[in-house]
Amino acid sequence: MKRLSFSCLLKMLKCQSILFQTTITNQNQWDEMLLTKGVVVIDVYQAWCGPCKAVVNLFRKLKNEFSEDDVLHFAVAEANSIETLQPYRNRCEPVFLFCVNGKIIEMVRGANAPLISKKITELVQEEREIVAGQKERPEVYSQKIYLNIEEYFYYTSMVSLNAHDSVFCKVYFFPDFDDFVQFMMSGPCHILVISKKKATDAIPLWKKLHESLENIPDESEKDLNMIKFCLIRLEETPETKSILNMCDVQSSIEDASRQLAFFFPNFGQNKTEQKFEKTLALVRPCLLRERRDSIIQRIKDDGFEIAMQKEINLSEEQAREFYKEHENEDYFPFLLEEMTSGPTLVLALTRENAVAHWRNLLGPKTVEEAKKENPNSLRAQYALDNVPINQLHGSSSPNDAQKELEFFFPQEHTLALIKPDAAKKHKDDIMQKVKDAGFTISKIKEKALTREMATQFYKDHEGKPFFEEGPSVVMVLTKENAVQEWRQLMGPTDPEVAKESSPESIRALFAQDILSNAVHGSSTREHALESIECIFGEIDID
Repeated sequence: MKRLSFSCLLKMLKCQSILFQTTITNQNQWDEMLLTKGVVVIDVYQAWCGPCKAVVNLFRKLKNEFSEDDVLHFAVAEANSIETLQPYRNRCEPVFLFCVNGKIIEMVRGANAPLISKKITELVQEEREIVAGQKERPEVYSQKIYLNIEEYFYYTSMVSLNAHDSVFCKVYFFPDFDDFVQFMMSGPCHILVISKKKATDAIPLWKKLHESLENIPDESEKDLNMIKFCLIRLEETPETKSILNMCDVQSSIEDASRQLAFFFPNFGQNKTEQKFEKTLALVRPCLLRERRDSIIQRIKDDGFEIAMQKEINLSEEQAREFYKEHENEDYFPFLLEEMTSGPTLVLALTRENAVAHWRNLLGPKTVEEAKKENPNSLRAQYALDNVPINQLHGSSSPNDAQKELEFFFPQEHTLALIKPDAAKKHKDDIMQKVKDAGFTISKIKEKALTREMATQFYKDHEGKPFFEEGPSVVMVLTKENAVQEWRQLMGPTDPEVAKESSPESIRALFAQDILSNAVHGSSTREHALESIECIFGEIDID
């Protein structure tokens, strides 16, 4: 069967308005797509789940709005069948790439409709200005994409003609230098800053790692896929291999420092200035019902980590207590009605300068002011029709944040138990995980459970063999939201499920099977207090 090129597919789509997204299924079609003029938005999907349906209506709307000069195109690409998309394989969240004039210059992770719409609009407007001669096309595109993989980040950069002077000055004497320059300008490179925590020479260690990856056995390829990707260029071909090694490794501290200063001029400068904080965010009931996933994704896209979260149905008494400073305001009755109309999502958000950053994102307090003065603010973008109260709350100051977090996430105690088999083999590792997660170990003892104690903890498993295998490590853990936090750290009951959904959880790392699943935790605050009293008696741990 003859394969259609990307350009042919585009022509077919002009005759079929319903099929407005081109399907890219192989590397040849991907290469054809890069020749397309204008802006191409590519939905990169996994073979097992298909393209993202949540943004189809948005894309159709934007396609109609920008249809007059054929500057905007949409495509879907299966990551598993296209070599260029290797780094996007085996990921759960949607990824959207933005290609302009053959260069991938932007990326959005997740179906963040407002952000995607904003980027498309900006890119289309810029492309129109370039075509009209009102603006010159930039020669250098850059993008930073931070990944949650250990301590490295990945940097994509188009190298301009004047950039190689300072970065690769020592290569001038190579006979293939002109080819080298063209090669470095031909597509994105992946530039990593590699560090060692201990006081050792990182350069020989990096070289050793580079050499060791030359001979990776086939069966290890899946496990080391990401490492290998970080060490090679994206478009590796036999022709380019003859020009230079696919990895440029610095041979001295001086060379490494010079390139570090070129690519990351502000590296290390802001670390001491960053002030990591927690702040409280509330997603009020109406917005929670209408756009829960969207607002959570937006929060993550703006650089926040969700340290704690819960949904709570506030009573009128609780709402009055929390908003007592607003009691004399005209809008107070409407606020009470909104806050008691259904569950509220309570979030503890963390990042540098979290309080100020979240307040800036929220915008003015009233919906009318937000829409007028700052239409890009969250309160404007997430305003709901016929709902006069803004749908998002944020702490006003670090002191207020501390008080509000204590209101919704009071310090709790929970009972944690390391089961006998795990206590023998992994006690120290599990204890370290507990400390790293921020728990205070208020009480601890090693104790062989009696049948009465086991019945208190494991009512559904009475008579199972692990009751009498040996002593367990029993702890009282203290932290805000301790019961829920400990259950999250433990992970799902089934270790196989835990390995898929929570690979860093204790059960994913140390459990054998559902029965011998390493750890136990109380399910509620009440159950925690009963269990603590059963093991430790009546104690004062406040």
